[in-house]
Amino acid sequence: MLAIVGGYLVYMAYELLKNLIGNVPTTMPRFVQILFIALFAGIGIALLVFAWKVWKKGKEDPDKNPVALEEQEDSATDEQKRPEK
Repeated sequence: MLAIVGGYLVYMAYELLKNLIGNVPTTMPRFVQILFIALFAGIGIALLVFAWKVWKKGKEDPDKNPVALEEQEDSATDEQKRPEK
């Protein structure tokens, strides 16, 4: 999910940069455009790097994978809720 959000922010930064370079008319001042380009690109790249590190760590050590741990907890609670026969 983080990778999707990070990718979208990088895409938005790219679109803003493309519009800035192409001198597309807008009501937003140029310094605000540059500020948001830097902000979107920085946060987007940071989220992509963080998501990649989490994925890599989970792949190297499946026991520490947060998604797998949540699934294990869900299955444990399901077993506890079942009535015994």
